[in-house]
Amino acid sequence: MELQREQTVSEDPNEQFIATAENEDKLDQLKKIGPKGAGKMSSPADNQDGGNQTPVTTSENATSAQTNQPMAELSDTNVIATVLGTKITAKDKAKLSGLIFGALLDQYAKDNKIEPTEGELDAFLLKTEEKEKQNQIKFEQDREKLLEELKSSSLSDRERKQKETHLATIEKILKSQREMKEQTKGMEEQLRPMKRKMAQQFVRAWKINKALYEKYGGRIIFQQAGPEPLDAYRDFLKEREKQVAFQIFDAECAVSFWKYFTNDAMHTFYSGEDGAKFIRTPWWLMEEPPR
Repeated sequence: MELQREQTVSEDPNEQFIATAENEDKLDQLKKIGPKGAGKMSSPADNQDGGNQTPVTTSENATSAQTNQPMAELSDTNVIATVLGTKITAKDKAKLSGLIFGALLDQYAKDNKIEPTEGELDAFLLKTEEKEKQNQIKFEQDREKLLEELKSSSLSDRERKQKETHLATIEKILKSQREMKEQTKGMEEQLRPMKRKMAQQFVRAWKINKALYEKYGGRIIFQQAGPEPLDAYRDFLKEREKQVAFQIFDAECAVSFWKYFTNDAMHTFYSGEDGAKFIRTPWWLMEEPPR
């Protein structure tokens, strides 16, 4: 599932990782060992005994459930869901989707021995570093081109405003890149294992998505962090729900949880042929990344 990202001048997933306005936050992410890998979500804290409960909403009736039921007072004892035997309480309501989906993906990866190889990580780092250099050159070229175009007196007000906005975005990206380069000067050896940790997240997520697609098939959607097998996600979750790997006891939470996987209006779908190609090929190895 996609994380919210700052809008950039490109939808290229490579650029989402290596050369966008996100660079303003990347150094902090590296220092904190940011991402933990697909499925490595935070564990529900303080799992207290909430008593025996029955799931009120499943994938079959979530969309028609009543969503105006009052939520019980947030506490460590009000259990709203369980996943793989772990109780999720009301205080973690906002993180419910990530806690459930992340735990299930993590377990799926372990059960199927899905982990990046050293060669895959090396290839990811090499390709993204190459792309970063290419992006730097392209942004500099685009900046010079826009500055030249803005000298023209024949531009309409609308055209001028669009170009100025585009230029401002590029300037922001270039500024963040310069700042990051300055801040990380002399830290190459320290950052190397952290970058590899981030690479592991991206490669592992792709391998999990590919494995799910190969098993369940279905349609592929565009996301900035890479294509996602939406139908495979949904079928995987339905299967795990029937196996009682997770249960959601709160109707409102169940509706919110299933919305991403069942509401087509939220997504942009690839054609069948393109979707299969994009999900089976690592986006960092593509000459022309999926759009």
